[in-house]
Amino acid sequence: MDFRQLEAFVNVARFKNFSKAGKALFLSQPTISLHISNLEKELNTALFDRTSKEVNLTPAGLEFLNYALDMINMKNRAIHNIHSSNKKITGSITISTSATPSLVLLPQAIHEFQKMHPDVKFIVEEKSSTLILEDVCSSASDLGLVGMHVENERFVCRHLFDDELVFICSKELPLDGVVDVSELSDYKFLGRSDQSATRMELERTMIENSIDATQFENVIESDNMNLVFSLVAKGAGISYMSKTIYECYKNILNIKTFQINGLNITRSIHLLTNRRRTLSPAAEDFIKLLCEMKEAYKQ
Repeated sequence: MDFRQLEAFVNVARFKNFSKAGKALFLSQPTISLHISNLEKELNTALFDRTSKEVNLTPAGLEFLNYALDMINMKNRAIHNIHSSNKKITGSITISTSATPSLVLLPQAIHEFQKMHPDVKFIVEEKSSTLILEDVCSSASDLGLVGMHVENERFVCRHLFDDELVFICSKELPLDGVVDVSELSDYKFLGRSDQSATRMELERTMIENSIDATQFENVIESDNMNLVFSLVAKGAGISYMSKTIYECYKNILNIKTFQINGLNITRSIHLLTNRRRTLSPAAEDFIKLLCEMKEAYKQ
């Protein structure tokens, strides 16, 4: 077993495709296939289920993925520590994030980090909170950014900043200031998917305040904020989102905010890592930067 085989294995697991893994490592598909075949022979077990469309980890492959990542990251950490006087960090950081930190937090953080470590590559995917938890748990992502506190022994959960939720509508609609829930019965509601932490927090707060959740029945469900913005600006319905995101777009879109009587919602943005993972020096330094910038994110 060598690191070339481990890197081939990790990239096939990440991309679910031999050709894409080869491109990421600048190797041919036959070379990737040979590395995986030799690794499976040495371990005497199949690591992937292969179909015509994609390859997926077997249960043994899923278990081995954590060990492979730890071995690769330990190697990188050793090289980094031995050559620490060089201060050069390379590699890649894979992040799964919800919409708010993707728009509010990551642009500045990545910009600052690349000024210090220009050779580090970022792979960022915006997803629902449920999928982010799955990515971090399965080691598909180095870290996750979610709008919820996670109490689970598999994760290390760090608070970054608090964020207020606001309701939005087209500027043409007669919704201003504080309105009662009963005034919204004639409007279509554009909500998040049922895997969204933002939606979970809204529904939880409604229950706590004895507000009938059926009055917020979603006509459209989407975690695509661009789509939600466009539909609301055209008057297709009302929705909710991060106040920080709204502040970024309020002057360029035909939208405004209003409040719903009894619904004042503040949720927290958290950084998640897998407690069992040994992170690369690049990922550890980026996490350190996020925590150092914490005060700047507070509203």
